Amino acid sequence: METQVDTIKYTPEKAKQNALAKLDLIRKWQEFRRKAVNKLQADYDFVKLHNSSNSYLFSVLGKISRGSLHRWKASLDGTEDYTRLIPNYKYVSVNEYRTCLTDEEIKIFMGLLLHPNRICIGKAIALTKYKLKEQCQSFIPADITFRRYAKWFKDNNYDKWVLARDGEKALSDIVEPYIKRDASLLDVGDILVADGHKLAFQVINPFTGKPCRATLVGFLDWKSTALVGYEIMLEENTQCIASALRNAIINLDMIPKIVYQDNGRAFRAKYFTDDKGFTELGFYGLYAKLGIETVFARSVKSFWYNKLGAERRLPPEARNRNNKRLRKLRFLPPKISESIMNGTQDPELTVKKLITLAENFCK
Repeated sequence: METQVDTIKYTPEKAKQNALAKLDLIRKWQEFRRKAVNKLQADYDFVKLHNSSNSYLFSVLGKISRGSLHRWKASLDGTEDYTRLIPNYKYVSVNEYRTCLTDEEIKIFMGLLLHPNRICIGKAIALTKYKLKEQCQSFIPADITFRRYAKWFKDNNYDKWVLARDGEKALSDIVEPYIKRDASLLDVGDILVADGHKLAFQVINPFTGKPCRATLVGFLDWKSTALVGYEIMLEENTQCIASALRNAIINLDMIPKIVYQDNGRAFRAKYFTDDKGFTELGFYGLYAKLGIETVFARSVKSFWYNKLGAERRLPPEARNRNNKRLRKLRFLPPKISESIMNGTQDPELTVKKLITLAENFCK
């Protein structure tokens, strides 16, 4: 009942503007009638003058008739209350929705949708109708009624929808406002973007002799979007990142001012950052020694897929079609033995050989 009362009390500004214009027009009409002897002819003359004018009242109300004037006068009933001229429509605000769903039905339905399990709308509708049948409810709304309410709620409360279904990280990445940086203000070598990537093919682990997926760490120049330095190792560790940074500095022939990098464990190691606990002993991180300012992002959108296409640039013997697209299509990646038999995987592919192949293809 509280929701219905609040909905009736809400009145849009346009309806208030029309009611005030009607009240002003009634005052002018009554003043015009007082000066006339023939009241009936005065009514027709006033209506004709209003409909042929370019006044503000005409722009708001448009054309009127004699019956409209008498009807509005009867609605006022001798008062000056403009709210009597507001139509008795069921107005709703942007945050409300006109629906035949009851509060209990909405509570059950939205309780299923606004859940980390991320139940689809069709499944939530089926479960809601099943629960209503268990409660012996006689009238159950149609599926399209629930679906329209879910669409309205998602369109007008997208932040709540994402927070309840996907969590705070998705809310921060998708919904919250962000700053668009202008790369044209930079010079080449000012800022490097660092990111790591698990390769979509296997190499021989030199320690165990078993196939494994190596890691590629690269430094991308923000201004030119060129891959200025990279390193391929078995894991994303401090040695791999330091080697990729060294290659980037050698290729640029300069030390960057800022490194914008991921918030991973390897990138945040004390080897790179300035640990204030060791300041008194004179030990600083690698970035601090080189005079590089570090900026840790919440998440760095990987540039390997949409920019470089690193795996696609490698020779056919280095690929075994083990990538994320096949995983999304629910295809199992081939085993190392199947890849060798099909001729798509080099049985002796090592990290050293892979680096040589990558250098030849990047030239």
